[in-house]
Amino acid sequence: MFKESLSGALMCGELEFIPFTVFEYGESHGDYTEILGNKCYHLSCETKEYRDILYITECASGYTVKREFKNTTSDVMHLRELGITLKGIDFCAKTESDYYYHLETPRHFGTMTFTVDRVRPKDMLRIGTSPFQPFPAILVSNYNVKNGIVHGTLSQKVFYHNYMLSHAENTLTMEIYSSFKDISYREVLPNEVLVDEWYIGRAEHADDIERVFEEYTVHLRKKLPANYGATSINRDNMVWGTWNDGITRSVNETLILTEAKTLKEYFPTVRWIQIDDGYCAFNENIAHGLGVPYEKDEGVDKVKFPHGMRYVTDKIRQIGLRPALWIGGFCPKNSKISRERPEIMADYASRRTQNYLLDVSIQEAREYMTSAIETMILDWGFDGVKHDFWSYAFEVSEPLLKNNYASGYEHRRWWLNEIRKRLPDDGYLQTGCDIVMANPFLGTHFTNYRYGIDIGSGKWSNIKTNFLWGAACFATHTGDLFVPNSDAVGMFPGLSDIDARFCVNYVLITRTMVELAGKLSEADKSSPRFAMLKKATCNVNNGQDVYFAGYDYRADGTKSPDTLYIRTPHFSKQQRSGAPMITVAIFNTEETENKTLTLKASQLGLDPCEKYVITDVWSGEQYELLSELDFELVPHDSRLLSVNSSKGRQIYDANIELTDINAEENRISARTSYAMDDALITLSHLPNTVLFDGKELEFSQEGGVIRISVPNAGLLEIVF
Repeated sequence: MFKESLSGALMCGELEFIPFTVFEYGESHGDYTEILGNKCYHLSCETKEYRDILYITECASGYTVKREFKNTTSDVMHLRELGITLKGIDFCAKTESDYYYHLETPRHFGTMTFTVDRVRPKDMLRIGTSPFQPFPAILVSNYNVKNGIVHGTLSQKVFYHNYMLSHAENTLTMEIYSSFKDISYREVLPNEVLVDEWYIGRAEHADDIERVFEEYTVHLRKKLPANYGATSINRDNMVWGTWNDGITRSVNETLILTEAKTLKEYFPTVRWIQIDDGYCAFNENIAHGLGVPYEKDEGVDKVKFPHGMRYVTDKIRQIGLRPALWIGGFCPKNSKISRERPEIMADYASRRTQNYLLDVSIQEAREYMTSAIETMILDWGFDGVKHDFWSYAFEVSEPLLKNNYASGYEHRRWWLNEIRKRLPDDGYLQTGCDIVMANPFLGTHFTNYRYGIDIGSGKWSNIKTNFLWGAACFATHTGDLFVPNSDAVGMFPGLSDIDARFCVNYVLITRTMVELAGKLSEADKSSPRFAMLKKATCNVNNGQDVYFAGYDYRADGTKSPDTLYIRTPHFSKQQRSGAPMITVAIFNTEETENKTLTLKASQLGLDPCEKYVITDVWSGEQYELLSELDFELVPHDSRLLSVNSSKGRQIYDANIELTDINAEENRISARTSYAMDDALITLSHLPNTVLFDGKELEFSQEGGVIRISVPNAGLLEIVF
């Protein structure tokens, strides 16, 4: 009965649904009894060793499943994984065109999709086993149809899900595994119950990357509570960090405090100063974090920080910003703690040859980790943490830990809770490596996730790579659960003007403007790049939905979308009359060829019968859009464009955040969010008077642009 219902719901063949269990000694296929209810099914199996019950609930697009596995013996059991075999998948199309889409695929292979029969490397035969914390769902479909099957995780308390796909007799078989991170098996105590939860359903828009997982995310949001990732931390403000744009480990007390004063003066949306790697006395150019407190007073470099870390955090607060700290999650093999305490270390030599991990399965290691984090957060006085190289002891799909009483995910919850307990409620926790591919379960503790490679002082190849990885992350439309972070924007001394603009446009349009970098105190304040940076950071709205226009991820799997848009002005979080309806960015990632990109009103959610005014955000050039408009882009070129109605009084552009915009026949009013000496606002009509909080404000004008000095947050009125 359930199998018949499953086949009808998923609409892709006569399906067989076969649960199984894998122990250290081998695989077990028990006899499962089906119990029927109203849109509810129980599959139950009881043997001499275990009881396995699957509670299956029918929903609009498929099923949610809660699986409870219990050790019914009096001995400790060694459980390797739970599994489901789904046989008979048939999309009624040529099987050589069957494919899958999983967010680890662009990260691993630089392409969005893989055909089922394409050979994968031997160490990656299973899909979803990467350490890159991918969005926990998979689509299986066929290039010639629009429907597919989606499986997605609804809990990461114990298990993670991974997959194997194969063809047999012109149908597709999908193996769904519920496995454990960082251990080869999980010790299950007598009478202990392990719970796994997931969703399986049909995808009716498998051809649209933005809608592939939309049914799954409906159920995902029911499971993920309001969390740190859904607050304003990192959403409406930025972090200046010391790593990128030419500083790296050349950090010191004077530099940090000098930059803090510059940021306070010129960048009102920056609220955090983040001290990255380079503060420790261990000077072998190897990242060193959690082991620093083990060295007590000798751990921090006294030349760089002669007054100590608490002095720096106090000074940052006096300037009016908040301090945050980079913490590495491993210890160099040559460091003091690694030499003196090897018994609490784990070796990840397959990837990290110069470092050990602290083995979180060992009680003494856990005790040291909590004492170290107390020193770094509480004693040193930091309100935010960038946790780099943190994930190996929690996210690796190979056995690393000495003890098997808990999975990597169980240890992950413990460790992140320990950090969160010591941070203030409005402090942030940011992921570093391994780079995250949009796993929203991490948003319960972290407030933003890095999905891209370090840009450093500017490296074009990294920018291009980040573009593809980012597209997969943004297409899930889960920025409300977990803020994506593109890595830092800055003055980019290593990039040409055109490449620097590309990077800024990309970070701005994707609403991933979490980090700023570089020695901004030394920058030419009158330069176009400095002005661009100020304007790009004027209104931070990280996690806002970004949409793709005309992107076929199945046909163009190795290319990034070339047209992205948001449904607000770039300078406001609200879409209001008298302001841009959308902001569009277009990109040419080609190395040698020019590219003609066509803006189509219908693909941008606009009425193709209406006329619109297009404004280039950086040059001020304007164009008319009626149905379609072409732009010619040279290699690496990009454009950031505001789209306004052609009717009535309009604000076309601004370099200051404006809220509550209201356009009337002879007046536009808006609220400013902060003070700015040199605010520029581009208008459709020249004003007669400008008022601020009811008092007349001096202004100058050049063309359609007015220049004003905004004294603080308040009500701005432009009278025509």
